[in-house]
This record gives sequence, structure tokens and C-alpha cells, in this order.
Amino acid sequence: MLWIDRFGGMFLAGVLFLNLFSSAPARGESITVLTEHSPPGEYLDDQGRVTGPTAELVRELLQRVGHSGKISLVPWARGYMTARRGPKVALFETTRTELREHQFKWVGPIKRIAGGLFVRSEDDVSITNLEEARNLDAICVYRGSSGAQALSAMGFTNLEQPTHSAQCLDMLMHGRVDAWMTSDIARGPLFAETPYSENEVRLAYATSTKYLYIALSLDVPDSTVALWQNTLDQMKLDGTLARYYRGTYPDDMIEALSQPEYPDVQWAGPTGNATYPQ
Repeated sequence: MLWIDRFGGMFLAGVLFLNLFSSAPARGESITVLTEHSPPGEYLDDQGRVTGPTAELVRELLQRVGHSGKISLVPWARGYMTARRGPKVALFETTRTELREHQFKWVGPIKRIAGGLFVRSEDDVSITNLEEARNLDAICVYRGSSGAQALSAMGFTNLEQPTHSAQCLDMLMHGRVDAWMTSDIARGPLFAETPYSENEVRLAYATSTKYLYIALSLDVPDSTVALWQNTLDQMKLDGTLARYYRGTYPDDMIEALSQPEYPDVQWAGPTGNATYPQ
């Protein structure tokens, strides 16, 4: 399985102590906040400001916890390495995987995405399991993505890894690769930038559901992680997340994320958040 993310039901009691954490030393400290160009969630507007529903959600989170609201847009690989090194970096949207678990501290989830291997609708390509996917001539996954990391860790040698996901769509439509690993949310906006139609591709093999988080560098204090998590949970309960996401993302995703519950991250302990005491 490419992602081991199953939705659990653990309610974070720390929401009740939001005011306590709001007075912690974390309030007002400086944190570098990074994201990538990934419409509709994050992109630059005509004035060069990072916007989009997910970016605005994170910006309000920053304001509520008392941090500066500046968000910088960088290539994903650069943002990922910057967050790995620190100091005090937040990167979103980052898929929480077993490979990444101990590389960051986590706040979320802020997104739920269903992904898989997509092929051209006109092609007679059938994929019933990942072993069959190994026999394809080429699969496109953009460099640094969780899908690229997962397939590489499984020993896949038939991967094409461009630096932008839009390149995967172009490679697929021109027959340079047999399949494209992407998701229901990520692929949609790319078609608006190309002459292709969403009907020209189809899901050939569903992998699983993955959850995306804000990844904080390891030097960020646990008190800051708890403050951010509790504040985000309150934003889910008071309808802030739904207000930003409605009209852009699927209603079932919004409904699931609007409760402060966590996927069962099996490798992190029974609560899925065991590394970060509340």
C-alpha cells in the first residue's frame, strides 16, 4: 500500500485548553512558512501574494496563534529540504507518511486526498495491483512527492520524475509514459492550464487515501506544535475550515475534516499524534 492512512476517531482533548496554550511562549515567535504552487489550494495572485483556500486557512491559523502571516511560495523540493534543515520552518501541504514521520513535527490534517494511477481513457491499460504497475514502461510521478518516495522505496525502476506535476500530464497525453500517479484534487486544476479535458484520463488503479499536514521542522518546540494543533482544531469546530474550502473541495472531504479527529497513523502510536504531547 502506498499510503497507510486510515481515518480514526481520536478526539483531541487539548482543544479544551486552547486558551492555556495561547499564552505560551510560542506566541509571537518567528517561523518561516513555505508552500508550493499547487492550485487551487496555493498559488500566486496578480499582486504576487500567495492565496488559495488552503493558503488562507494557514494564514488565519498564523494570525490566531500570533505569528506573522507571511507565506512564501517555493519549488517543492527546495521547501522540503529547507523544512528538513530548519531552523523553525513550516511546510504545507505535506503528506504524512512512515518515511517522513520522524523528519518533522505534524499539525493537521488540513486535506484529505484520494489518489492512484491514471491513464489515458483511450488506452487499453489495465492495472489490478502494484506488481502489474512494475511492468509498465514508465510511470510519471513528480520529483519529491510522497508517491515518488513510496514507489522508489518499493524498488520501482520505471519512474519518470519531472519537477512539476503538469509535466506528467503532458507526458501522459503524448504517450511518453503509461500512467500518471496523481489524485482527484491535484489533477483537476492542471487541465485548466492545458488543452486537455479531464475526460481524457481515467483512474486505472486506486491506491488509497492520504492525509496532508503542516510539517514543522524538528527544532520547533512541542508547545508551538500543540498551540498550532489546538488552534486548527478550533478552526474546524467553528466552521472556519469549511468556509475556506466550500466550493473548491469535495463536500465529503470538508465534512470529514471539520471534526478534530485524526487518521490512525499506525507507525506513530495508537493516537496517531503520540510524538507530540498535548
